[in-house]
Amino acid sequence: MNDNSTFTRLATKEDVPALANLMNELGYPTTVAEMEQRFALLQTSTDYLTWVAICNNEVAGMIGLVRNIYFEKNGLYIRVGALVVNNAYRKIGLGKALLQKATDWAVENGITQIYLNSGNRNERIDAHAFYKHLGFEPRSTGFVKTL
Repeated sequence: MNDNSTFTRLATKEDVPALANLMNELGYPTTVAEMEQRFALLQTSTDYLTWVAICNNEVAGMIGLVRNIYFEKNGLYIRVGALVVNNAYRKIGLGKALLQKATDWAVENGITQIYLNSGNRNERIDAHAFYKHLGFEPRSTGFVKTL
């Protein structure tokens, strides 16, 4: 990763088309209009943050974070709502840098845990290994009911 051409920053409205492309790459079909609506809603709460990784002057990755309150104990935790790096920019440290941003935000807010979910699909095996390498532990099973 070249420090002169790679950095992270908070996402802006101008990043919405790139965010839509990244959601598509993550496997969630998203139009720019849909992403505009989502991003506008996310911007209404300080509990939501979106950082982008910039490489060679383009948005190459993103992480979306949510600050949550525990029900089962005192305190707060961070949930990674989305994490994706454009396939052309993988394996150069952008995902790690984005997760470091999440860690920094958590520590700055006195938060000691970060949660993330990753689908149980064959194409996610490399992502699971990446998360384990960075110290994340598989601990729970998630359930979804579509209404």
